[in-house]
Amino acid sequence: MSKLTLKGSFLACIITVIAAPAAAVTIDYSNSPGSTIRFDPTDGCGSGLVGCFDFTPSVNNIEITSGTANTFSGSISGLFGVGSIVPLGAGAETADVISSIGGGLSIDDGSNILTADLTWIDIFTFGTVGGLNTQGTANLTNISYSGSNSDLVDLATANGGVGFQTATFQFISPTSLTELFETGGTKETSFSGSISAVPVPAAVWLFGSGLLGMAGIARRQRS
Repeated sequence: MSKLTLKGSFLACIITVIAAPAAAVTIDYSNSPGSTIRFDPTDGCGSGLVGCFDFTPSVNNIEITSGTANTFSGSISGLFGVGSIVPLGAGAETADVISSIGGGLSIDDGSNILTADLTWIDIFTFGTVGGLNTQGTANLTNISYSGSNSDLVDLATANGGVGFQTATFQFISPTSLTELFETGGTKETSFSGSISAVPVPAAVWLFGSGLLGMAGIARRQRS
């Protein structure tokens, strides 16, 4: 076998390893009826923040919509503070989520409750859509579950109690981070997302415009 063939085979193996993530379940969720993500420029979460967001009501605000945990209820809790807004061009804006007060995720199987600590890393808007944790960074820690539901067991054990959670939200008309946090009054809308023990795909609505990379560059520049 030639060196060129060996090199090609080796490269193919590397690509295969990179492209094929470890087998782990992805749990999809949506807001439960009447639940919303709420944006508030006046919460007073602390200095250096443009505003905060939370999920309301504070309990039973999500429903699982996939897998063996389908129809289970759960909660995203906490108050999350947003740092300085950075424009990315074409109307897109991003900001770091720099504080988390009581951030957590819980999913109730009817007998046992999965719990985890949650942070959101960053927030993004572009036109009528927005997202949280747009780079798909590990943001769930201390995942704990003592029940027997296979998807929840996988989430709690596949990656040593660490996981990845993303969320998207939508508005009827284009709404920027500046409008959410630098104008008066709270704003609320529906949301949905995914949870996994391995990285979940970054928000697909960022890829076509190349804004995903721009958001990543903006985060690195702020670090």
